[in-house]
Amino acid sequence: MKQLFNGGKDESAPDFIRIGEVTSINPAAHTARVTFDDDDGVTSAELPLIVPNTIANSDYAMPDIGQDALCVFLSTGKEQGFIIGSFYAGEVTPPASSADIRKVKFSDGTVIEYDRGAHKLTADVKGDIEITATGKVDVTASGNITLSSGGSITIAASGALNLQSGSGGSWTGGGSINIGGD
Repeated sequence: MKQLFNGGKDESAPDFIRIGEVTSINPAAHTARVTFDDDDGVTSAELPLIVPNTIANSDYAMPDIGQDALCVFLSTGKEQGFIIGSFYAGEVTPPASSADIRKVKFSDGTVIEYDRGAHKLTADVKGDIEITATGKVDVTASGNITLSSGGSITIAASGALNLQSGSGGSWTGGGSINIGGD
């Protein structure tokens, strides 16, 4: 991977742009240290990671140890700089190959993908999903909606529970159904 710019350093680029490998992370401070193979294995100070937002809206993601990092340094030296991000090179390939796809793949196998060409959002989550809203939640589809579970499905309401259909319906299931009220 380091062959991208002559062993990690582009000779035509100023010294303030460097490519290295993340060797430690500090999640609480949102910083990481980067080692530069082109400079006899010198390791940077803790460098902040560049993110799109930090005040009213905020973003958070940490790099993996061993991940390549593109760094930029202030003119004062290697102690003051930032990790701009990472890049795909060599055996590290992108998780998608379409300009229409935005995809995030996590190390546990969870994948969140939006395909703007197909107008489809896919979330394949390897664990629980929790959605909390302080207001109402509306789910509307121009097609069918299917709920399927390998276990029970519970619907709880502190107010009224209304089921409406424009063309009738049916109930199929084993066991019993209990409907009660005041």
